[in-house]
Formats: sequence, structure tokens, C-alpha cells
Amino acid sequence: MMNQSHKKIVDGYSVSRGSYEDCLNYVENTVKNIIKSQSINVHEIIGRVKTVESLEGKVKRKNYSNLAEITDLCGIRIITYFRDDVDKIAELISQEFEVDVENTIDKRKSEDPTKFGYVSLHYVVGLKAENTSPTLYGRFKNIKLEIQIRTVMQHAWAEIEHDLGYKSKEDIPDQYRRQFSRLAGLIELADDNFLQLKNNINNYEQEIREKLPTSKKELPIDSSTLMTYVTEDQNYIELLNTIKSLDVDVDFNINSSFLSTVVQRVKKLGLKTIGDIDELLERYKDIFLRISAIEMDIIHYTGMSSLTPLLHITNVLESVNRIDISDEEFMKVSDDQFADIFDISYPIDVYEG
Repeated sequence: MMNQSHKKIVDGYSVSRGSYEDCLNYVENTVKNIIKSQSINVHEIIGRVKTVESLEGKVKRKNYSNLAEITDLCGIRIITYFRDDVDKIAELISQEFEVDVENTIDKRKSEDPTKFGYVSLHYVVGLKAENTSPTLYGRFKNIKLEIQIRTVMQHAWAEIEHDLGYKSKEDIPDQYRRQFSRLAGLIELADDNFLQLKNNINNYEQEIREKLPTSKKELPIDSSTLMTYVTEDQNYIELLNTIKSLDVDVDFNINSSFLSTVVQRVKKLGLKTIGDIDELLERYKDIFLRISAIEMDIIHYTGMSSLTPLLHITNVLESVNRIDISDEEFMKVSDDQFADIFDISYPIDVYEG
């Protein structure tokens, strides 16, 4: 049963809970916007406001004297894919909000480096006057929020640990503590390795950019090399500019499944390096532009993916090989004979990517 002091806290919260919900909505939208502005990709951002019933249980367990002492009445959880993004987002939070250093907990900084378990960064924040409109600041200045930042792997561990019902390591039966520690260590190791993998891929993509102008024959065909080629190679960009001059919009937001399809297709045709693709482009780009001009009179499309020209050119290669005709003979075929002889057609969704 609650005493009068606890009842006063719960009643006060019950009356003001709407303000906490409004404050949470404002902070959650702000957090999403600042993360998006830095192009940080996250798994999830979710917010919640504590229920009155949950608060009743909390004040019974802990000796609070007033509502302002409770710093987790509303909160946001940010789940990142990679460990280094936790610190990037933490810096953004520190710049945007007033951090309550006394109540902020960085559980990643374990006192005992030999122990594993739940790790996460828990910020307690309030609004900053200089970053908030006077009206909103006046309304929400006394509200504190908890912002948790963790990786997908850390979140998985926390959810499993919670589902098993253990609040602390002391709750775990002695015979299972070692197994818990081993699993927690694997989670931490996975986090480290995913970050290393991301950094390796970033380094590889930088190496591709450096080699692209002069060493295309050294670049094997994969999603990374092909993406870089169609977005940065000067010859390919010139082809796309020619297409744009025909009043066709070119979309550089390439769908990953479409990219994978083209990678598989060029490999199936025996192409092995980006240099092979570049030679194919040089050989058949005039034929491709002719095909495009013919089809634009029929389909009247207004946009295409930046990958579509390459897909067209591989279709040209396949058709030329199938009917055993030289490039010179190919170019001499009249427009009205073209479709029947070569049977080249493309679904409209290819143009749209």
C-alpha cells in the first residue's frame, strides 16, 4: 500500500501525463531528424511513456520524495547496427539536449573488464533553451527523459536476458553463470566483428574508387565495384548525360535486388572484371542509344535507373551472339525490322529501376 507521499507523486503524474506524452513526441521527432541529418542508418527508434500503474509499482519499491526525482517517466530507445554509431549518436544527443551527467550511465564502461553482460548507454536529458522554442521550453523544461542507445546485438542480449527473467547476475543459478558469461562474450565479439566487417567494406570501396580511373581490369565484378562504376566512371556518366539530354530522368537510387540481378547477368555472360564491362559499353553504346531512341517512340518512358543502360547493353550482347551478326550489320538493320529480327524487349519496370 502506498503512503501519502507516494500517492501524491502518482496523482501528480496522472494529471500531467499528457505533457510527458507531448514532450516525448517532440524529443522523438527531434532525435529522428538529427540522426537522419547525419545519414546514420539505425535499426529502430522507439519511445514510451510510463503507465500510471507502472509508476505505482516503482514508487512502492523506491523511496522517492517528489516526481522530479524520477528520470525515466518517458524514454526513447535507439537501436543501431554498429557499435561506433552509438558514440556518434551520443554526441548528437549531447549537442541537442541538456545532459544530466549525474544520472547518465554508460554501462559499456564496466568496472571489471573480465565480466560480460548487458551494455548500453543510458542518457538522462532535458531540453536546451537555446535549441527549443520559448513556448515548448516553458512547457517541458522540468521534464527529464531517458535515452538508451544500444546496438542490435546488445539489444538482442538484453531482450533474451529479460525473457529469462534475470535482473542481475546474482539472480542466475551458479551452475549457469559461466554459460551466461560465455554467451555474453560472444555477443560482444559479434559486435566487434560486425564493425570490423563494415570498416573493411568501406576500405574496399575506397580502394575501388582509387583504381577505377586506371585499373578497371583489376576490379572483379561485384555489387560494390558495379555500383561505383555506374555512379562514378566518367565514360558511363557521359552515357547517362546523353540519356538525360533525351528528356529522360536518371535515378541513382539503385535498388539492391536490381543491382544483384545485373551482377548475376553480366557474370553469366562471361564478363569477369569492370574492365570487361567498360569495353562492352564502348563497343555497344551507339547500338544502345539507337535501341533507346526506337523504344522511346513506342513506350514514351520518362525515367530509368542508372543501371538500365548496362542491362540494355548486356541484352544487345546476348542478341548479337545469338543471331551471329557483326556489329556493322547490326547497325544497318532498319528500325521497322529491328524488333522482329532481334526480339529485344524490356519491361517498363526496368526503366524505373
